[in-house]
Amino acid sequence: MKKTALLLWLVCCANLLYAQKVDLPSIYFGEVNFSDVEMKYYDKDSTADAVVLYDYGNTSFELKSGMIYIHFVYYGRIKILKKSALSLGTISRVLVSGGYGREQIMSKIDGFTYNIENGEVKKEKLTKESIFIEKRVGDYQNVKITMPKVKEGSVIDYTYTIDTPFSISGNPATWTFQAERPVLWSIYEISIPSYFTYRILMSGYLDLIANESKDVSLSIGAFNTTGTYQKFVMKDAPAFRSEPFTANIGDYLSKIDFELTSVVWPTMFSRIYALDYSSLNRNMLDKEIFGGQIEKTGFLKSIAKEIKAKYTDSTDRLKAACEYIQKNVKWDENFSLYSNNLKKVLESHKGDAGDINLLLIALLREMGFDANPVILSTRGHGKIHEQYALMKKFNYVVAHIEKNGKDFLMDATDEYLKLGMLPINCLNGKGWLVHPTNARFVTITTPERDLRFVKANMVIDEDSELKGDFSKSYGGYGGWSAKKEFKNKGQEKYLEDVKKENATWVIEKADYINASDLEAPMEAQYQVVLNEYLTRAGNILYLKPMLSEAHKENLFKTKERLYPIDFAFVKDETFIANYELPKDYSIAEMPKNVSISLPENGGKFTYLIAVKGNILTVNSRIQLRKPLYYVEDYPSLREFFDKIVEKHNEQIVLKKN
Repeated sequence: MKKTALLLWLVCCANLLYAQKVDLPSIYFGEVNFSDVEMKYYDKDSTADAVVLYDYGNTSFELKSGMIYIHFVYYGRIKILKKSALSLGTISRVLVSGGYGREQIMSKIDGFTYNIENGEVKKEKLTKESIFIEKRVGDYQNVKITMPKVKEGSVIDYTYTIDTPFSISGNPATWTFQAERPVLWSIYEISIPSYFTYRILMSGYLDLIANESKDVSLSIGAFNTTGTYQKFVMKDAPAFRSEPFTANIGDYLSKIDFELTSVVWPTMFSRIYALDYSSLNRNMLDKEIFGGQIEKTGFLKSIAKEIKAKYTDSTDRLKAACEYIQKNVKWDENFSLYSNNLKKVLESHKGDAGDINLLLIALLREMGFDANPVILSTRGHGKIHEQYALMKKFNYVVAHIEKNGKDFLMDATDEYLKLGMLPINCLNGKGWLVHPTNARFVTITTPERDLRFVKANMVIDEDSELKGDFSKSYGGYGGWSAKKEFKNKGQEKYLEDVKKENATWVIEKADYINASDLEAPMEAQYQVVLNEYLTRAGNILYLKPMLSEAHKENLFKTKERLYPIDFAFVKDETFIANYELPKDYSIAEMPKNVSISLPENGGKFTYLIAVKGNILTVNSRIQLRKPLYYVEDYPSLREFFDKIVEKHNEQIVLKKN
């Protein structure tokens, strides 16, 4: 199996770190070089509208009034190159409260703005009036800093400290080496007393230029101890930009995360936080709100009995169980792993993802299936760590059984999900099967594809009008999406939006087939006039044979790509059109047939044109046979779509005899 270029490694102990001698910049808060203020563009990225000249963070631990705090000092310097970056002059930070007087405290806020005036650097100090503490909303409060006199060409300097009670979060905040603008220098330092042990998880594609560690003497309050000082340095980090078809861009951001594994506080307490997957599995089974809930199935006995009496085939029973939950419990669109009371969920007819899918598991168990939970992370939540059991990485649960010796996954949150079909959000790599004897990783895949089939039977009449029957069929994930949209909008609004999206269409009749059928593809049928795709110039007609279905541009525009291409599922897109040509016209020019394939059977594009009598047939098929393509596949995939765009936008020329 190919490996991605993503670097993901764990630094557990100081002796795994190394030290390098690096000449660090001499940058001091409140002092700026004339050359930085004078800078007109960033030579390593001429498109950048700003550059972070210096990004520095320092974390330590303090004991104040009997409470342990994580003390964080930040200092940043940014060069504004274009007006589009003026928003960087406003800095916002969200502070968290844990109640009972436990809250993050932001202090020592200071800053300067530097501009060139009359050939000299003019320095403007941040005033207290430009620091706004907004009203707390729930557990959150926003602090907004507005830097003075920020304009194109400015350099801004700002610093602050944040003290976080250990009881709110025992983990130092994630440090990111990249931003939406290029970062010239990013330096992070942390001093960890020996009382605390952390896993340090570093991810991303970029290399550190220095990674230093040494044993030091530290004090926290009245306690003197040893500890570890660590420094991480990155230089010339490029701007972090999103790319199309990336599940979670944050999975590829160069950053450091901290995971508390243990605390041993002198004379008071000790606690182990870290879990391996075996411990995680055991804990999940023992949790009343997880394993405890799926053991309580008695209240489902009559429902299970009714389904089993009605159906004898196991697949039909699975389908009936899923449909029962889908129809009787409405999803509140929240993700979750847990449920407080499955019986109450069924009685209230509503619940989150944890409620619904644990209820499905309980029902399947009552029906005699060996059903168990698979916990996973949704696409927006990022991928799980297979090496390390981090509970915070999981936020969703689905049902699992073995069917014909293979893993079979089910979800009942959405009434338009067919049996064995998972929400797109769940298609995110691996999950963990929570099981008393067979716990393991499970690949989160689906047999369903995104199927789209377009068929047109068109006539070019004597008046050079292009009219006929045009239908779109949506299956798999295409059908799931279309049916949801159709139900939410209703037929009238759905048709209205089709007309808006295709403003030049004249739709004489519209029918929608299987819009509420879970199994069959949804079909949209239209009788239309599509003159937009036929142009007359004297005795010549120009036909755009792909009609509205042409791929007009390649979404993969950059020559290089840093991240895998994640389509989530296999795609299959077919277009077939038959054109009845005018009897007094003949074909002067038409595109050549083409068939191209991606390496390793990764996909295929065929474009075929045939003529029989006065019937012209155009057939285009795009098959993407993998849900995920790696970085090394990108050049061939980009070239593949270049060819699709080229062929789809070629015209057929008809000349009057």
